[in-house]
Order: sequence, then C-alpha cells, then structure tokens
Amino acid sequence: MKLVRLLCVLLFGSVGVSAQTKIPNVKERIALNFMRPDANRPGYYDFVNNGPWLVGQFKKIGVKWNRLAFSWVIIQPEEKRYDWSAYDRIVNACQKDGIEILATLGGHFDRPPVPAWAGSTLAEVVEKNPASIAAFIRAWAQRYKGKIHYYEILNEPSGHHKELSVKAYVEGILKPAYRIIKSVDPRAQVLPCSYRHLPPVGNREEFWDLARGYCDIHNLHVYSDWERFRTDTTAEKEEGTIRAFRAEMEKHGEGSKNFWMTEIGWWGSGSMRAMAKPAEDDPEMRGKFKPFYTGREYLDHPVVAREDGRRAVWMKDMFPRILAIPGCEKVFLWVSMDEFEGGWKSDALYGAATEGQKVGQVDLWGVIAGDRGWRKSAYVMQEMLRLGFAR
Repeated sequence: MKLVRLLCVLLFGSVGVSAQTKIPNVKERIALNFMRPDANRPGYYDFVNNGPWLVGQFKKIGVKWNRLAFSWVIIQPEEKRYDWSAYDRIVNACQKDGIEILATLGGHFDRPPVPAWAGSTLAEVVEKNPASIAAFIRAWAQRYKGKIHYYEILNEPSGHHKELSVKAYVEGILKPAYRIIKSVDPRAQVLPCSYRHLPPVGNREEFWDLARGYCDIHNLHVYSDWERFRTDTTAEKEEGTIRAFRAEMEKHGEGSKNFWMTEIGWWGSGSMRAMAKPAEDDPEMRGKFKPFYTGREYLDHPVVAREDGRRAVWMKDMFPRILAIPGCEKVFLWVSMDEFEGGWKSDALYGAATEGQKVGQVDLWGVIAGDRGWRKSAYVMQEMLRLGFAR
C-alpha cells in the first residue's frame, strides 16, 4: 500500500500537484465534450471523417461520458429528408465502447442557425413554425431511444439565438421538448441550456418559475478570464461562480436537483487570431504572433504548449474542487480535439482571410491535437480517471 501511494505521488508530481484528493465515482463524473459538428464550421470535417476514431480515443483515455451536439441544420436539410448517417456511426461506436452521451439539441455555431426551409432564425421558427422543431425532436428521440438517455435543450442561445426570449425558449422549446422526449422514453432525463447562457431577451430570473417541472438536471457553463491569457492555475474563480449558481438553485426551490457543468475550459480564446491581441500584453508572447500559420506551425507554437501545460495543472485542481460542490454530479471539459477547417494538414495555411486570400479556420481547444497526438492534458485526464486521484 505504501508503494502504491508513493507511485501515485510520483505520477502526479510531474504536473506539480500532490495526489491527496480522491474523487468519488470518478469515471461517472469526469466527462469530455466531443468536437462540434456545426454546419459551415471547421469541426464538421473531423466529426464526419474521424468521429468513430475519436470515440476510440475516449475509450483509451477512460472517458465514460461525452456531450454530442445534434445539428438540426445538418440532419434535416430538407423538410422531408433526414440524414442521420454521421451521427449513427458515432452513437453506435459510443454504445459499443460503453460511452454514454449527453445529446444537445442543435449545433453550437450552425450557419445558418436553423434549416432554411423552417425559417431564418430560431425565434421565427418558434413563433411561426413550431411544428417543425417539434417534429425534429420527436424523430431524434425516437431514433435513439435506448441508446441515448440524456438530452440538453440547446447549447448557448445567448450568443447564437439572440432574437429568442427567455419565455419563448421555455414555452416554445424546453417544455415541448420535455413532453416529447418523456412521451418517447419516460426514463430519459432532460437538461435546459446553461443558465448563464439563457436567451438575452427578457429576465433570466423568469426561467425558474417558467421552467419548473420541465427539467430533471440543471446546467451551467463557465469560462474564466475570457479572451485573456490566464496565470492562476487554480479554479477558485470558477468555484465562486458555480457556488453562486448553486445558491440560485436553492433560492428558487431547486436545491433537491443535481446540476451538470456541461462545459468548462481553460483557454479563454480558441484560435491564434483571437489570441494575438491579448498576447501583446503578455511579455512572453509579445510580437510572436503572425496572421497566418501552417498546420504544423500551429501545433508547434510555444503558446500552445504553454497553455496546455497550465491547463494540465488547472485540471488537477478544477475537477475535485468543482465536483465537491453540493449537487454537482458531472463536469464536462471543453474539448476533445482541435478543429481545423477541412481537417488538419501539416502544410496548409490557416489564419485570418485578408486581401481576398481564403484560408482555413482553426480552434485549438483539444486535449488531442489536430494531428491526432495527445497533449499533456489528455494524459492527465487518463491518469485521473484511472486512479481517481486529483490533487
């Protein structure tokens, strides 16, 4: 036993944290977001072409839970035509490897935000064509009954469905979705969108009374120091935000329910382009950013290694700290893999389009790099899931 403890200390000392805290039921509580399959976004290529491979990486890391967005735009491009093929492959791979899915309604950054045949915005669909989204939700729940047991009704409408109101979201989307999903599978569990990312129209305080009885588990997303390089590798800020949310639940009579952190992440920005401005305030990075990079230059950039190293340390503090908050059942880290438009290519040029030059988009959130190599964060997650130790 003493030898085992010594080995644990040695393993976890490599990222600067001692192995002291045990996370109860760790394999059911540490989770990972899948890549985004959004229409006209970089993650779609790898979602379609590498999705089943990525499920295999989840299994190797030891992840038992993932969050998967079901893009209405992609699945139902025409009113009478559904294409579930890419999703079927991933859902079946998850079932084969014993990985549970939290299924999210809609893509994260779909362009357009809803199928063109249904309307121009989600608010318009709710007002003028509500039967269209209800039909999709029913088809979705029926197709994956027995394979998916948890449903999240929208991602972050505050940023992606700005015309929608809190009341329209609850009355026109959450409540109908809850009723439909429960009618198809009474044992299924339903989550609303992240409380911090409710629609911007109306008062989000309205949510508690409007939604009462129409969700089984509450939901929150948290990112600290958005669009700035972080230096504090503890999760103290996140903990404060989440404890305040828990207090809101209790204040509104929802304290008996659990909540899930369906997104939390280290990086406050997703691409080098977005990082260039805050880098000018960072002595280590000032003057080191270019407008364009090849795929290999992206992955070899010193900021990527530095931020992943900081994230690895932060994860050791974050998971046990957040999971110790009363009612916090699961924490989903953002995100599994980098997203390169058209898939990662070592010599391809990526960056910001300028003077008519078209270049690819990229988001560098992954614990797995665009070339499929594991970053330090992936190994840390694997060790935490294997041993259950955190800090």
